Amino acid sequence: MNDNEILAQGQALVRAEAEALQQIAAAMDDSFVQAARLVATCPGCILVSGAGTSGAMAKRLAHLLGTCGMKAFYIPISDALHGESAIPGSGDVLILLSKAGKSADINTFARIARERGATVIAWTANPESELAGLSHIVNRIPTYAAAEGDALLPFGSTLAAGAFGDALTLIAKTLRGFDVATLAQTHPLGGANELARQKQQSGGGHG
Repeated sequence: MNDNEILAQGQALVRAEAEALQQIAAAMDDSFVQAARLVATCPGCILVSGAGTSGAMAKRLAHLLGTCGMKAFYIPISDALHGESAIPGSGDVLILLSKAGKSADINTFARIARERGATVIAWTANPESELAGLSHIVNRIPTYAAAEGDALLPFGSTLAAGAFGDALTLIAKTLRGFDVATLAQTHPLGGANELARQKQQSGGGHG
């Protein structure tokens, strides 16, 4: 590959990933609203899990929800099936990320959590999957082959899940009334604190 080909292929993937994000926006429907309201009003804990890159995005989602004042925790799927599936119960929400919805470990966790009274939300590209059937709410995260590495590696689908989680976090935060003053209080160090205080001073302290 010459330099021009390297640049062109890199640009093509980024453009395809941008298209994947457009597709997730177009696919959002009432199930997103249901999930956002459920997360915002959750009286218990919000638990998030996934495997592989989905697990990485699950951990990110738990962090963002926690940053916005929600009791959100990431459970590694390997730990979930070795005792921590005892955590979810009545009043809790379990969000499970699985592109195909076929992973036996994810589906087992969904089944146990549902039996224990938790509300299960599936994020999957396959609304007909076993995981979807085990869930109370199914959020479809469509895949776009051109945005996946060699049409296989989860590049664009990972970004799509991240964007969907960002939207969910923002709406849940807003519904809960979590404001910039609280963000400044809970981020005593780093750039986030400075930005939050600047926003407060400019009159944007709420929402």
